Amino acid sequence: MAKISRFLFILMVSSLVSLEASAALSPLSVGLFPPVQFPPSDFSVTGFRASLLWGRHRDVYGLDLGVLGNITDQSFTGIAVSGLFNATHGTTNIIGLQAAGLANFNTNKTRVFGVQLAALLNKNDAESSLSGVQFALVNLSPNMSIYGLQAGIYNKARSVYGFQIGLVNSCTDLHGLQIGLVNFHEKGLFAVSPIINFGF
Repeated sequence: MAKISRFLFILMVSSLVSLEASAALSPLSVGLFPPVQFPPSDFSVTGFRASLLWGRHRDVYGLDLGVLGNITDQSFTGIAVSGLFNATHGTTNIIGLQAAGLANFNTNKTRVFGVQLAALLNKNDAESSLSGVQFALVNLSPNMSIYGLQAGIYNKARSVYGFQIGLVNSCTDLHGLQIGLVNFHEKGLFAVSPIINFGF
């Protein structure tokens, strides 16, 4: 546990150090929606962002809460919780929780240490990894390595070290179990299998 805590601390500090010198910083952001927010969208928030509807900033490091949702144009590191959506267009590092009432959208490299949760959709486009649990009706993470559990009606991952549970499960490399109506394992002994599939 101490090693994990040190790693997460180093990850947070390195994210802050990597900020470009030109980025203006604020420890707090509050707003209704852009541009009715303080500070403006070109700032990096390094503490807490609270949005009554949704917010948009260059980078966010810390706790991110939005009644409807939040958008981060570049890097995000921390915990994100919103009523509808979380969207990050740069590097995403989730430490603990990314939860949305509708969907999480991460378009660049993503690392999740904990839980990624959405009522409808988790969509991770670029090379990604998740250590923990990913849960939504649809999990579209074709370039993600899952270390733990991916659960939903439809699950898609590159590699699974643990479990995929849903109606339809699909991955390239499986080191564990798929449990579902139809299971696809591209490199497996059984490329398609009903009910249960396994890999080592």
